[in-house]
Amino acid sequence: MKEWRVAKQTPKIKELAEELGLSPILSQLLLNRGITDLTSARKFLYPQRKYIYSPFLLPDLEKAVLRLRTSIERREKILLFGDYDVDGVTSLAMLSDYLFKREALFKVMIPSRIEEGYGFNEKALTFAKKEGISLIISLDCGSNCPLLNQAVSLNKDVIVIDHHELNPMERSFLLINPKRKDISYPFRDISSGVVTFKFIWALKGLFPYEYLDLVALSIVCDVMPLMDENRILLKEGLEKLRLSPCLGVQTLIKETSLKREFIDTFHLGWILGPRLNASGRVSSAYSSFRLLRADSPSKASELVSLLEENNQQRKLETEAILNSALSQLKDKDLTKEFVIVLADETWHIGVLGIAASRLKDMFVRPVFLFSLDKDTARGSARSIESFNLIEALEACRDFVKEFGGHRKACGLEIEKKKLSGFKSAINNYAKKVLREEDLIGRLFIDKEISFSQIDKSLLEYLKLFPPYGEANPQPLFISRGVSVKNITTSRDNGKKIIWFEQREKGKGWVFPAQVSLNNKVFQLIEYTNIFDIVYSLREDASSIAPVVLKLQDIRISS
Repeated sequence: MKEWRVAKQTPKIKELAEELGLSPILSQLLLNRGITDLTSARKFLYPQRKYIYSPFLLPDLEKAVLRLRTSIERREKILLFGDYDVDGVTSLAMLSDYLFKREALFKVMIPSRIEEGYGFNEKALTFAKKEGISLIISLDCGSNCPLLNQAVSLNKDVIVIDHHELNPMERSFLLINPKRKDISYPFRDISSGVVTFKFIWALKGLFPYEYLDLVALSIVCDVMPLMDENRILLKEGLEKLRLSPCLGVQTLIKETSLKREFIDTFHLGWILGPRLNASGRVSSAYSSFRLLRADSPSKASELVSLLEENNQQRKLETEAILNSALSQLKDKDLTKEFVIVLADETWHIGVLGIAASRLKDMFVRPVFLFSLDKDTARGSARSIESFNLIEALEACRDFVKEFGGHRKACGLEIEKKKLSGFKSAINNYAKKVLREEDLIGRLFIDKEISFSQIDKSLLEYLKLFPPYGEANPQPLFISRGVSVKNITTSRDNGKKIIWFEQREKGKGWVFPAQVSLNNKVFQLIEYTNIFDIVYSLREDASSIAPVVLKLQDIRISS
């Protein structure tokens, strides 16, 4: 059972409401998303391109632009090296398209997740030496790669376009990364796709509208916070996806039976993104890259079919890991373990992150999963909000061979013989920084409202809040003391429709909610007919009612 956590009411609510001319409900929603002043509120509610930060605020970008222009003019050989996930592949697709249109001489390399692992590697360096590459551009990886310093020592110029956290090390290459400590870029949580987009913007001298669909994919699939300039770029990117996506994405949308005009963040994160990621997880990410660069409908359709096969394999491998992991956890006392650390020789390295994320949600704990070979444990970790993986791994560095990523998701490699020591060390660290209450599942609720406050004005203002996702979830409300007035059946899908009523001063307000037959409301109704409910709101064009509640949780009224 999740703990219900209703956002606190503060005097700032009234102050912001008066400044903006909004209702206290709307100002509460803004404050819950970290928006505390008039300027930030305007940017959030009315996002415009003018609020996107100049590319030239990024470190080393101007130098990198000059270097790449020179390379194109001199007909030098360029190597684009990119990561195998959606952020990396979209970055590669954007920059390679730009270079192709400029008739530059370039090659593209993507490492095998299974055989080579993350980041720039010896194979790529050997290729660069053999092929006479003058300029290496590393996309969505490379920030912490000593091998790129070696490339510089071999007279290769190197540009790294990335967004990952930085380890302390000397760097002799150009590094365009918003997380650099020596600069103060206004918004640090942007994807590598956004950084690449800005790099191309500076190269062209014009806003590169044609790549906004790929930028949107990179933002959502890399789980970037949908705030500040991410929100602006994503809104424009969704419009591009609905109107004129690139051929590969257009084909993927068609083959997954989506309606282009209704594409939103859910479809990017749960339908398109997993298919683009699947090739890099279980096969070769070149398939996804080629799809994003496809110029033939038949070729695009062929690649989408291949991605669908990869995605089905990804699902099977993930379920196998989950079943195995749950079997390992069956007899464990998790009250004594703040962090779950599991390993197995049979687990597919490419889907560890997905399985770790599922287990993290199930058990409300940081999760580390490792695939074992003869001497090495290669793993993926996913974390809860209150546990920073990068800081944790820094504290356990004696046990870790290498690691990289973000505060809530990372990859790592350790020696197999150190696995037991690592498990003890990471749990000891967690017990110092986590409280038991951090390990309880929570449902964060934006505001308590009464049914009488649900009106046309509120619904119109709520339309300003999408796109929803990381850091900007769909608003959740709680209403107390409601009763079930009636139960009917939907003619469309056979689901039950519960009509909830809340009465005030002799007057009643009624709203419907569609629920499945196994919803716990049907068990609770045997004991009482007075409930507290948590829900989101949506307008419904169907015949049920103008407004429908999306029921998230229900309890006997307190």
